[in-house]
Amino acid sequence: MPVELADPIDELLPLAGIPPDNSAARRWLETALDAARSIGPVPQPSPAERNAPLGEIEKAVAKLVAAFEQLKSHSYTHASFWRFAAFVHGDRFERRDVMHTLKNIGDAARKAREGRAGRPRKLRKQHIVNWALAFCARFSPARPSSDVNNFFPPFAERFFQLSTGLSVESQGNGVDRQIRVALNRLPIEMERAALLNETHPNNVEIRFSHGFALPAWLHCVISGVQPCRKTNPTTFK
Repeated sequence: MPVELADPIDELLPLAGIPPDNSAARRWLETALDAARSIGPVPQPSPAERNAPLGEIEKAVAKLVAAFEQLKSHSYTHASFWRFAAFVHGDRFERRDVMHTLKNIGDAARKAREGRAGRPRKLRKQHIVNWALAFCARFSPARPSSDVNNFFPPFAERFFQLSTGLSVESQGNGVDRQIRVALNRLPIEMERAALLNETHPNNVEIRFSHGFALPAWLHCVISGVQPCRKTNPTTFK
């Protein structure tokens, strides 16, 4: 049966242990709910189709890493490249940030590959639970887990209900499997959350000509725009 609630944000925030007056969390949660509600039925591609774009990413990363290695043999060009304004830490930025990020991208592409047949994943359910995890990783004071006493399973179930208008009970096995799969992403989501808290002011929006607005952090993630750093970044514990 459809699940209706007049004010879903006020119900979800306490489930995650977040004060209701946290305006940044409210805005993020509204955006996440809207995004989750927009996810329609997702067709089930074959493993080869799912893996194809990941293979392209792996090849692109390998080619770019090789190009950087080749650049080192041209000392003047190498120095000129890394003196670009965005690379404020010079060679240290190359070593610690760019190359580390490229490695993570390649690792993520390899780990995301599906090499075995099995029960098809319910991708819409998974995407919605992933949104719930991303929110909790950034704002909840507690660490999400699948433990029966942890806050995240009931939060993810309620987030799913409010996103779809459907009860978890009507979805067969509920979202337990999707919660376990999503939690594999927790280290990545925590790292991303710390980066976003450090680099994106919470009270800035990008507003488009047709009236649609996105939080600045989300616009930067989508567009690849280099963000400005805050002077007092938030640190996750």
